[in-house]
Amino acid sequence: MQSLPATPVSPPTPAVASRAKIVMMAIIAGAVITNVYCIQPILPLIKAGLGVDLTTVDLVAAAALLGFSTGLVLLLPHGDRFDRRKLVLGQIAFAFVFATAAAFAPGIWALIGASFGLGIVSCVPQQLVPFAAVMSQPSERGRNVGTVVSGIMVGILVGRTVAGVVGAAYGWRAVYGLEAAFMVPVFVAAAALLPKGEPTTNLSYGRLLASLWPLARDNRPIRESMIIQALLWACFNAFWVNLAALLATGPWHLGSVWAGAFGIIGAAGSFAASAGGRASDRFGARAVVGASIGIVTLAYLLLSHANSSLTFLVIGVIVLDIGVQAGLVSNQTRAFAVDPKAQGRINSLYMTATFFGGAVGTVVSGWLMSRFGWSGIVAFGIALGVVAGLIHWIGAARRTAVQ
Repeated sequence: MQSLPATPVSPPTPAVASRAKIVMMAIIAGAVITNVYCIQPILPLIKAGLGVDLTTVDLVAAAALLGFSTGLVLLLPHGDRFDRRKLVLGQIAFAFVFATAAAFAPGIWALIGASFGLGIVSCVPQQLVPFAAVMSQPSERGRNVGTVVSGIMVGILVGRTVAGVVGAAYGWRAVYGLEAAFMVPVFVAAAALLPKGEPTTNLSYGRLLASLWPLARDNRPIRESMIIQALLWACFNAFWVNLAALLATGPWHLGSVWAGAFGIIGAAGSFAASAGGRASDRFGARAVVGASIGIVTLAYLLLSHANSSLTFLVIGVIVLDIGVQAGLVSNQTRAFAVDPKAQGRINSLYMTATFFGGAVGTVVSGWLMSRFGWSGIVAFGIALGVVAGLIHWIGAARRTAVQ
């Protein structure tokens, strides 16, 4: 007798999360994501400490992003099948292990391996975003998703600042040691505050993974969101991963403390994610995506003067972060709207594409920086913005033609 195919589970409608719980999710998300981005301002310290060249040391940052993308593919779909709270707690525990391994890495390849593992288990923030989505009223979904994304962005940017200061004072290994220590209170907070996750499907793990391709193939909003945000995130990482090298070799000769301090400047635009979520609720996610692409491209036009003017550098940082963050939440909101029962898998597709784009942007921009200097980074960023704009415009034209 043939077995019946697996069918979606219809769990009880989750309780609407309080604003305080959404904010706490944002704090936990921001704390964990620092594991991936604390590396970038200390790359010159790693380069000097381990005696490697710029292209090789950039692989440490790229490995963290590639690991993050891998975790999104392999771990995020589990959130539709199992208790997402348990997944979060397990990943935080392993983050402690990998951060400790990075702190004691004997050489560059061991560090790259530990960075890859740390990236895999640090996809916790993207386990929390679907929590926020399914525990929100439809009229507040964009706002709440935006709040968690704002927490992620604050963690990315402020984490850079802390890493720069700690690295300059105590060395790059101390940064990883601090990350490991920080995972302990984060684990305790997550265990105390996160609700039990309710499965939305009884598909096997293999069938969950197999269902990712049809989701992307059959839903244009998901595909467009994936591609556009991958391009915008490549823009984001191309700037941040090369900022320390720009400040060190440009006319200012500034160290890792200054590279990290720019995280505070970038954080000024971090709440654009929350504002982008509210704008998506009001005007539609697609309109906000288009505006975000334009803002990111404008930022790189401003940053074309960043190797000679601190004023343009500061303004460009703020504008870039506003555009990328608003795009992140508006693209995500648009993708989530496709199927409320597949939030984990949609987020897996979306964030895998996003961080894969970031990893590619990191590697390519490192090569460009070593050969063409800052002008190569600027040309790369503008080109990515133009491509994203074309994809968005073509999608709008096809949508109009269908209607």
